Amino acid sequence: MRRALVFVSLLLPLPAAAQNLETGSALAKRWCTSCHVVEANQRLATDSAPSFRAIAARPDTTAATIGRYLSQGHTLMPDFSLSTPERDALVAYILSLR
Repeated sequence: MRRALVFVSLLLPLPAAAQNLETGSALAKRWCTSCHVVEANQRLATDSAPSFRAIAARPDTTAATIGRYLSQGHTLMPDFSLSTPERDALVAYILSLR
């Protein structure tokens, strides 16, 4: 009985994580696709912005480094304001591309 409870409790965070990835994906499609390739099937983006997959693959990329980058405006990025949950969802989406 205890094993079953432990197993069920391990599954509880999964819907929230999946929802976070869906939110991050939607945000990426809305805000980032004009410059970055954010999905494998995307064909258009600028040459000067790395793909999200390339960003995720960098050895120094962590949730903290992406979060910091998104919290500070960077010169070539539009000036948009993300809430903390939105930023976290976008970070989770980028890292899911590893």
